[in-house]
Amino acid sequence: MGKRKSDPRIIQKRLRFKELREAMGKSQRGLSLELHVSESFIRSIENGRSNPELHFAFKIASYLGTTVDDLFNDLAG
Repeated sequence: MGKRKSDPRIIQKRLRFKELREAMGKSQRGLSLELHVSESFIRSIENGRSNPELHFAFKIASYLGTTVDDLFNDLAG
């Protein structure tokens, strides 16, 4: 039996995340300082490389004045 290749992960940038962040006049650094997380974590969430835990997803959505579904529509099943 040969090795089975796994499906490549499709990384979808979260343009809505960036749009809302920029509309508030916040840089990734500024948002990270406000939410007490690292700038690299915000960057990886925005670029679709990381997913926040549920409680943090709600915190980000609330801060940006939107819903979790709107902000992370790529995670909807």
